[in-house]
Amino acid sequence: MMRKRFAKAALASVLAVSMAATATNWVAPNAFVEVAHAEETVTMNIQFKDGEEVVAGGDYSVPAGVQNYSVLQQYVPDGYQMMVSGDFMAEEGGKLVINVQKMATMNIQFKDGDEVIAGGDYTIPAGVQNYSVLEQYVPAGYKMTASGDFYASDGEKLEVNIEKIITDVTMNIQFKDGDEVVAGGDYTVPAGVQNYSVLEQYVPAGYKMTASGDFMAEEGGKLVINIEKISTTVTMNIQFKAGDEVIAGGDYFVPAGVQNYAILQQYVPAGYKMSVSGDFMAEEGGKLVITIEKIVTSTTLHFVFVDEEGNNLGGGDYVVDQDGDGIFNWSEVQLPEGYKLIVSGDAFVKDYASGTNEVVVEKIAKASIINVTFVDAAGNVLGGGDFFVDADGDGIFNLSEIEAPAGYKTTLTGDQFVSDYVDGKTVTVEKINKGTIINVVYKDAQGRNLGGGDYIVDLDGDGIANYSELPLPEGYQLTETGDFFVNEGTSYTVTLKRAGAAIIHVQFVSDGGKVLGGGDYFVDADGDGIANYSELTLPEGYELIETGDFFVDTDQDYVITVSKIIEGTIINVVYVDKDGNVLGGGDYFVDADDDGIANYSELTLPEGYELIVTGDFFVNPNHSYTIELQKIQKGTMINVVFEDEEGNHLGGGDYIVDEDGDGIANYSELDLPVGYELIVTGDFFVEEGESYTIVLKMRETVLTVTFEDTEGNVVDTVTLKAGQPGSPEETYAFVLGEHFNLPEGYQLAEGVDQVTTIEIPYGSVGGHTMIVEKMAEEPGETPEEPTDPEKPGETPDDPDVTVDPSEPTDTPETSEPAETDDTPKTGDTMMMPYYAAFGAGISLLAMLLLVRRRLVK
Repeated sequence: MMRKRFAKAALASVLAVSMAATATNWVAPNAFVEVAHAEETVTMNIQFKDGEEVVAGGDYSVPAGVQNYSVLQQYVPDGYQMMVSGDFMAEEGGKLVINVQKMATMNIQFKDGDEVIAGGDYTIPAGVQNYSVLEQYVPAGYKMTASGDFYASDGEKLEVNIEKIITDVTMNIQFKDGDEVVAGGDYTVPAGVQNYSVLEQYVPAGYKMTASGDFMAEEGGKLVINIEKISTTVTMNIQFKAGDEVIAGGDYFVPAGVQNYAILQQYVPAGYKMSVSGDFMAEEGGKLVITIEKIVTSTTLHFVFVDEEGNNLGGGDYVVDQDGDGIFNWSEVQLPEGYKLIVSGDAFVKDYASGTNEVVVEKIAKASIINVTFVDAAGNVLGGGDFFVDADGDGIFNLSEIEAPAGYKTTLTGDQFVSDYVDGKTVTVEKINKGTIINVVYKDAQGRNLGGGDYIVDLDGDGIANYSELPLPEGYQLTETGDFFVNEGTSYTVTLKRAGAAIIHVQFVSDGGKVLGGGDYFVDADGDGIANYSELTLPEGYELIETGDFFVDTDQDYVITVSKIIEGTIINVVYVDKDGNVLGGGDYFVDADDDGIANYSELTLPEGYELIVTGDFFVNPNHSYTIELQKIQKGTMINVVFEDEEGNHLGGGDYIVDEDGDGIANYSELDLPVGYELIVTGDFFVEEGESYTIVLKMRETVLTVTFEDTEGNVVDTVTLKAGQPGSPEETYAFVLGEHFNLPEGYQLAEGVDQVTTIEIPYGSVGGHTMIVEKMAEEPGETPEEPTDPEKPGETPDDPDVTVDPSEPTDTPETSEPAETDDTPKTGDTMMMPYYAAFGAGISLLAMLLLVRRRLVK
């Protein structure tokens, strides 16, 4: 019975060995077989601490080795949260302190005004907290307006005020003055319903918007804004001259600034035109001379008038044919007094266009010619000349037949004898209008000159005039009305006020001198020359330092200092790392003194990061700033010495590794000497300040040169090694004749362009083919039979010379690839262990059968 059991056990063992061998034989050579091992656990003493208070602790079972803190989540006390992350080393008997924080569940509502945008129960750290801990729960598209601290307690309620984040959109906007596009393009404006005032910053200089109210700002939208030029008027003294003759002149109102001469067209004397063009600068009190010329559309003809006896009666140049059609009428020609043409009707201009034309006239009647000199009561000569009178020839004429100077009349009336005036006579005249000529200077309340001139007032001559008789400068009105006494030739100063609001130019600056904007503003609506600072529209977020009234001067630029209602400038910051990954950001208050300059130290950085650039920078509240940060280095500092396999020193230094601080670094964290690579890879334990020797191997530069004949047959190959390290960014040059030679009896093939200096990057393996051909044999030369090449260590022809194959040469070594453990094996080699195991099983079975046979006997 025992023999059967023994035999059965033996057979089972043999079968097991055989099946193991044959089953293993079916596993593919490259297959991966995973073997499960039971995870080892260790016991560690762990304390959970909230600040200095130990909340819980004891001995806990954790998996052995490097573990993530998340494996301890199961042991965290209820109502608390771990404040640590990353990995730790779990080992038997180890100790660990875990920082935890008490959490509270609160009911929180996020409200925009009276509207609840979001809400619910949220878990946050308990105790006094800053509102920033709620940032993660703020609804998308909103931001908190609340700041400071609050107390977080389990079950409590909290209302948090929020507001919508205003996002900017890009719109295409045209600014048009009438049909002319003055400016335009793509502009950034806040999205949604906006007031036209937000576009004030984009209005072209010297213009103002005529549009008001609201508009809808949306991405890609288009908008046409009506604008008009801001006109401030100045007084200039202008003369209109034709040659050296002043045709007209005086003080004229024109828009200030650079203007085109066309705006003076309204002042050009009738019948004249300007001969200048282009622009001029209009400024208060300036002087300007404008060259003009007479407008000629007619033709000037020269006539001499004679009577029927050929007596010369006078003549001269006469302008005819006003419409320029080449035809004139004789009625256009002024004849000598008392004469008429013998011919009448139309005539062609061309018939009289050259030279002097004699025209015969006849006397209309038997009138007499008298000579009269007009004087006023003081004896001042006012004019005179020859007059035809007494048309009926009776020797008597009436004084009404002679024409007195303009504005005057003769003091005598009635009939006179012609004979009394034949030799000339003085006739006294008097003014028809008895008004008084006075000089008026207009000024405003601040004493600025507004113009003026000579004016006729007091038409009834009683010495009393009324202010209403004076023509006022445009846009102004009297401050005083009623009557006033006047004296001929006296000068009077009249104070005026504007008929409407004044336009002043204002520039707003901050306490620190930063320009905040400005423009032209309408003030002083009652025109009394006094405005109030409250009439100005201030930059958003600023308030006046000085308040009350001020005098208005339209020629002055006002610089007004304002202070910020909330100290500092709000800018938007986006933090990124060197690869452009966003690390966080938000809106920050900077530049507390509002001088337009902030310091990077005013920003709150993401935890664990530090600035690359420090110092001051200019701030613009409408600009978003992207700031690059770098991680604060928290690794372990170690000293590394690099050596090659022969112990030669390759360099080294201090390196920061193990950034997570778990005491484990990876060899990949080290910067290796150029041309070398690691032999050992993976992780290794590190301690602060320790020194480590790391053995490297040179990254060899290998070139295989293949020599082929012109038929493509391989004649020879040679493998070259540089034998020195180098940077992969640089190349090593293998030179024919210096580092290698052509096969014996061969030369480079003719007619083939070939490279004899072959460059490949350091540390790389490359190949190159050269085309060769046999050298021509000299006549009568018998080729020698090839002999066996000398092997290393063999004695050459000189018996006294021994070649040591271990000695290095100056040229790169040549070698054939050697078989290594990495060389692929054939199928037979791979299966040998399995055949051996099967054979062992069969042998054991045979031995057991022999033992059984002996026992049976």
